[in-house]
Amino acid sequence: MAGIYIHIPFCKKKCHYCNFFSLATTRYRPEFLESLLLEIEQRRNYLPSPKINSIYLGGGTPSLYSASDLNRIFEKLEEVFDINSSAEITLEANPDDLSAEYLKSLKSTSINRLSIGVQSFFDEELISVNRVHSGREAIESVKLAQDNGFNNLSLDLIYGIPASTIESWEENLNILQQLQPTHLSAYSLTQEPQTAYDVLVKKGKLQAPNDEKAIQQYEMLQNFLPQVSMEQYEISNYAKDGKYAQHNTSYWQGVPYIGLGPSAHSYNGTSRRWNKAHLSDYIKSSENEGVSFDEEQLSLSNQWNEWVMTGLRTKWGVNLDASPKEFPKEWYDLFQLKAQGIIQQEWLQEQYGVFKLTKKGKFFADGIAAEFFVE
Repeated sequence: MAGIYIHIPFCKKKCHYCNFFSLATTRYRPEFLESLLLEIEQRRNYLPSPKINSIYLGGGTPSLYSASDLNRIFEKLEEVFDINSSAEITLEANPDDLSAEYLKSLKSTSINRLSIGVQSFFDEELISVNRVHSGREAIESVKLAQDNGFNNLSLDLIYGIPASTIESWEENLNILQQLQPTHLSAYSLTQEPQTAYDVLVKKGKLQAPNDEKAIQQYEMLQNFLPQVSMEQYEISNYAKDGKYAQHNTSYWQGVPYIGLGPSAHSYNGTSRRWNKAHLSDYIKSSENEGVSFDEEQLSLSNQWNEWVMTGLRTKWGVNLDASPKEFPKEWYDLFQLKAQGIIQQEWLQEQYGVFKLTKKGKFFADGIAAEFFVE
């Protein structure tokens, strides 16, 4: 099986914290769509297996496109690739786009899962990170989606927002419980270099993230969600009834995928490539010699580092007896040696040769994974 990611680079307004390639404009949407259809055709032979098990439209804001435009994308994908009849097909959407009329129109498409960028149910927090919608719109959009038959529903929340409080975060979680989505992605607000948030913090116009608050809110999240039957299966992801995000899970398990659109990444098992992050170049190049991209062949050490990092992020952990490739014996030995010190810190646990982060260690996942990297 394999997956397809489609990057839609348009937004009504750019969120302060966003470091993804996106543009606060709706110009060039028709031109981009035509270029995307061309790229789909050009990429038909990239994957080792053509069978597609998941499609994910992210961005940017894919919900800026009409159902008829989305159907043009799906028709081209079905023409070029072998799409599994039970494939998970996700559309990222902003709450302000999800009117009853738009949701009804989406039922005419192949979309069977929505990922709604709520981020918070409090207006002050939303304004502070430059979101377009209100807290009320967020709640209404979820209810409307459910009323229109979208029961496989994921919400995004951000913790550690300076404008938030422990009380407001607790209320965010209470509202989440009332809305009963099948999936939650929760992220800590980070000050990414060269974002609007980074610039405004440096100018003294916004507060920097407070690590202590972020840790406290993350711990609240970890304690709260099991009470409402949501399982943490990855550092930032929680699901009910095993409704894991199939597309994102394929990333963590090393499944090949194609990335379409400017800045989108692809992986075929041995190499990784990424399209240039430039809209006009994307449109021009797709019409001529093909979309411009950079590529790297993954060394054995790259593959080891990715396997360790993604494994530790998930509930399945790192199983040294079930590695995807034959890695040098000394890497396994070094892993076990370093693991002992981290286990003593109570950040890591081991059972039957499987190493997993503890509840305490999950907040430091990236740093812990880096301890096991090889050159």
